[in-house]
Amino acid sequence: MKNIQPYLIKEEIIKAIRSFFYEQDFHEVIPDMLNEALPLEPNLSPFSTTWKTSTGEKTFYLPMSPERGIKKMLAQGIGNCFSISKSFRNLERLGSLHNPEFLMLEWYREDAVYTDIMADVEKFFAYLKPNVFNKKWSVFSLKELFKKYLNINLEKAISDPTWAQNYDQLFVNEIESKLPEEPLFLIDFPARLSPLCKPQKNNPIFAERFECYIKGIEIGNGNTENTDVKSLRKVFENQQALKKLPIDEEFLTSLKIMGKKSYAGVGIGIDRLAMVFNNETSI
Repeated sequence: MKNIQPYLIKEEIIKAIRSFFYEQDFHEVIPDMLNEALPLEPNLSPFSTTWKTSTGEKTFYLPMSPERGIKKMLAQGIGNCFSISKSFRNLERLGSLHNPEFLMLEWYREDAVYTDIMADVEKFFAYLKPNVFNKKWSVFSLKELFKKYLNINLEKAISDPTWAQNYDQLFVNEIESKLPEEPLFLIDFPARLSPLCKPQKNNPIFAERFECYIKGIEIGNGNTENTDVKSLRKVFENQQALKKLPIDEEFLTSLKIMGKKSYAGVGIGIDRLAMVFNNETSI
């Protein structure tokens, strides 16, 4: 008989998610699965499907996260909200931590910045497992970690236009592999690698972004939202030229409306969370 314990753990996580956010008067958003366009991000590629009609064909794209649907609702004034939604990413490397189809939790707050969401993450995990997540999470700066393990001045290194090509390999092999197993946050990510994240006010080459780790595994990615439509349009145009995909004008319009306030949010992989809670090594 197939082991259904991982499924049951995921079920309990989803029940707890809804309880946690409903108790705080968050609204739940159910994003569309078929989209005429998506936010074009570096290193992410969507799945597409074609709808054939008597008058021709129309292409739709599966969401790479709930972000598009949520921001559409934020622009309409829904306020603090969350979503539990299927996400799909094409051309991802398959492995114990990656699957082209996965379940993601995302939530956003109005009048918030990324540090507010970091505090949310700590409260969220304490709600899920109060006997396990009962201590303050550690915070590590990537600037300090690159200096410690590679003797690299990250601020100077990312000014090199070709350096970004080596960033992922250096990070995975020399930084991520050395992280402690205790729950922690990573901060000070290069802004050039995080176009949807707001740049830090005092040092704009770094983003107001964090990643959260448990047992050395990335569980979530959060940030203050970048609502500078002009800069994001340039990013999308560059990606459009590379990937031959349409620019998501509706998404840019939503961000323009959101620019009247400050928003911050995070996405957490529910499959990875269930894996960690079940002491498994693969999703």
